[in-house]
Amino acid sequence: MGFCGGCAKALLIIFNFIFWLSGAAILGVGVWMIVDKNIGSYFDVLNMDSHDQFFKYAAYILIAFGVFVFLVGFCGCCGAIRGSKCLLGLYVFFLFIVFAGELCAGVLMIVYKVEIEDKLDTTLTNSIKEKYGTDSETTLTGSWDVVQIQLECCGGVGPEDYDGSKYVGAKTRNLPPSCCVLSNMKEAEEDPTKAMPKNDTNCKDKMEGYYHNKGCKDGLLDWAKSHTAILIGVGIGVACLQIFGIVFALCLCRQVDREEKY
Repeated sequence: MGFCGGCAKALLIIFNFIFWLSGAAILGVGVWMIVDKNIGSYFDVLNMDSHDQFFKYAAYILIAFGVFVFLVGFCGCCGAIRGSKCLLGLYVFFLFIVFAGELCAGVLMIVYKVEIEDKLDTTLTNSIKEKYGTDSETTLTGSWDVVQIQLECCGGVGPEDYDGSKYVGAKTRNLPPSCCVLSNMKEAEEDPTKAMPKNDTNCKDKMEGYYHNKGCKDGLLDWAKSHTAILIGVGIGVACLQIFGIVFALCLCRQVDREEKY
């Protein structure tokens, strides 16, 4: 094989090693989104309603996508080592599929982000008033507790979200312990059920300095934007890598074709 073909082959193998690493990163992010209970809590709160499993589905898609990237990288390496036009052609085709998948995922993230921002005030308020503290929504209640403790906030728009809520109607307090200034912050972050208010009576009476008087909306949006920015950055980086991979594969295909003619 000539110098140009040898360079293309070496660069394609190096690229696929990096591509494999990117697949491992995507797979790791998907698994992390599922197993990390704190991440799951934020996702539960941000879901548009109890039937909306967008983020959970997104995690499974990332896992499948990471596995697919592994297979594509393997196909590219085999094609480069063996000089097979068939495998290299499949490799280029799969790269285009991955690129299209990234493009669709990016569009969905933008659309869903706009939808969340448009409906977030109403959604968070209704979530607190209708679902927090009810027997059928223990998972959501725990998720809200995690968010309120970690972000040091109360309610969606503010503590007023609890006024007239089902939680207040069923309890003898105006605010849950997770809205209070806590004396055991670190322990409560690990297990919200162990949250101990600094002064429970003053917190229930909404005395200044004993409860969090800001809503969780801004903190949730900032959290979502920061994590979205990371995913977009990773996606752009992988997309740029794919362009190089396609170029190297096409160069190697042309070199193999020339050798077959002579």
